Amino acid sequence: MTSKRKPIILGITGHHNTGKTTAAQLLEAHVDARVMAFSDGIYAEVAKAFSVSIIDLASRQGKNQPQRLLALHNCTDKAFVQAALPHAEGDLLTPRSPRQILEWWGTEYRRAQDPYYWVDQTLHRITDYISKGCTRTIVIADVYKLGEAALIKAAGGTIWRIERPGHEERTAHATSNEHLQIQADLTLHNMGDISHLQHLVLTHWHELKTHGHHHTTEAA
Repeated sequence: MTSKRKPIILGITGHHNTGKTTAAQLLEAHVDARVMAFSDGIYAEVAKAFSVSIIDLASRQGKNQPQRLLALHNCTDKAFVQAALPHAEGDLLTPRSPRQILEWWGTEYRRAQDPYYWVDQTLHRITDYISKGCTRTIVIADVYKLGEAALIKAAGGTIWRIERPGHEERTAHATSNEHLQIQADLTLHNMGDISHLQHLVLTHWHELKTHGHHHTTEAA
């Protein structure tokens, strides 16, 4: 009897707007990858608590734009409001941006309750996916914390880092900077157009499928 083939598990880290989501979408389109995110649960919970759509929360154009619907007094989860108030200086009425609310929800609220809250949720989804016999590549394109990277490694996965010139800035929020401490197996330098990125992603995915882990290498 032959054992079932386990899926490739690939985590992608790097600064914001370097091409991580695009890389995941390319793998979804060209190798039928199953795209997941540690932030999936954050979006779902925030959307429910504020009665807004996940699409609006995830819109890149509106991510930093304050919205009246995201003022804290519109939130039905009072425990979140209490957790956010010190950071909001007690202001319940000021419109907040999706990025601000998502960061507070992810870190100041849920991770303050349990540092592995989002990791455990994602682990459950991966385990459930594999238990059903699914073998499609799993891609998680928002690996920003050490615990998230550790989960992928523990599951036998690989970490890619994507770098793009001009997107090296650091931000004040801890979630945005912790990824700098993650040791990637492969660094992809996104220095061209989407065709260049597609070539990089698909070439190294095929190498990963054929040969297994990379060992701290660079690819341009």
